[in-house]
Amino acid sequence: MLLQRILTAVPLAVLAIWFILTQSSDALFYALLAIIFIAGWEWAQLSGISLIPLRLVYAATILLATYFSYPLLQSEYLQWFKVLLGVSFTWWLYVIYRMSTGHPKASSSEFSIFKMMLGFLVLLPPVLSLVYIHQSSQGAHWLLYSIIIVWIADSGAYFSGRKYGKKKLAPSISPGKTMEGLYGAIIATTIYTFSAAVYFQLDIMQTVILLIIGFFATLISVAGDLYISLLKRERGVKDSGSILPGHGGVLDRIDSITSSAPFFALFLGVMVFNV
Repeated sequence: MLLQRILTAVPLAVLAIWFILTQSSDALFYALLAIIFIAGWEWAQLSGISLIPLRLVYAATILLATYFSYPLLQSEYLQWFKVLLGVSFTWWLYVIYRMSTGHPKASSSEFSIFKMMLGFLVLLPPVLSLVYIHQSSQGAHWLLYSIIIVWIADSGAYFSGRKYGKKKLAPSISPGKTMEGLYGAIIATTIYTFSAAVYFQLDIMQTVILLIIGFFATLISVAGDLYISLLKRERGVKDSGSILPGHGGVLDRIDSITSSAPFFALFLGVMVFNV
């Protein structure tokens, strides 16, 4: 299983890095639309939409809503984009609280209008956030930092949890995740963030701020991962899909980015460095 995950993840990672470094922000936006369409299809299933035509309609609606939200990144509408980021950040703060205190509901195939509507808040803001960072000063490199930190957190949690994991992080939601894995993720992302600060030639205060951002981004990325796990348990499925061998669905791979990307756009882009 690990080998299959690596064989799938490495080519995708190389492609993503190449695309971010060489393509325009517009090209990135259209590529993300394709990804969000698949994610919308998978989210429809997690919401209890079982009929294929309705799942297609939902995925297309998510795509169109994201497409027509693109003007929010223009200067005259940027204030509304900031409001959207604030709403997204508030939601993920609630998710962190929910993950620490709640439990998944009993597995059910029933349709949930709340989950269906929630898909717009979970899936739309990350697309705009990633493009917003990419089109800013040194945007391609800041975007790579924002994405790679999620990969490093995931890898750090996996290997440290596998070697040292004893205390469960959220046993009712994702039994494989441990507190030791979370600590490993934080240590790995802290080292990576400090290296990024050196690369970007940040001063001491900026470095401290970036370390704080990296710390909280790690926690929020874990919350995104756990929340998709919760939805899958409530739906009674192991993976959100099967399009990626060894990984499952697209949502299984972008769950942490859906939560961390708006956070980065809000604090890294809008409030700190204006990237």
